[in-house]
Amino acid sequence: MNQDAVCVVQLVLGNTCADNCVTIRPMSHVNEGLTIYLQTGEYYLKTQQIRTNPNVAMCVGTYEIKGVAQIIGYPMDEANHAIIEKIKTKHHNAFERWSALPNQVLVKVEIVRVSQWRYVDGKPIIAIGQFKNN
Repeated sequence: MNQDAVCVVQLVLGNTCADNCVTIRPMSHVNEGLTIYLQTGEYYLKTQQIRTNPNVAMCVGTYEIKGVAQIIGYPMDEANHAIIEKIKTKHHNAFERWSALPNQVLVKVEIVRVSQWRYVDGKPIIAIGQFKNN
């Protein structure tokens, strides 16, 4: 596959807030290796939930991903230039619509664990990759 090709895959992000209320929502994302980046509004529920409890769960296709999220600042900050360029390439319409708004934040998710349902010899198994003690 061409390394410059852009593949847009929808990710579903789930949070548990302080009162143990679980919420999910689809998110556009980019990644650098095992680090996932999301852009969202500073005052949205998901951002408040991440600030209260940074443990998140995501799924993409048959992969379940657990990670620890951190708000890393405004998307257009110079420190986030490389990430916002990836967002601009992969999610151009979202970039044009949202990235320069003053209430946007960039979220960094460090992956802790990935699991996937697979079938081996016709039997279901769960393959697990543990990346950090969490």
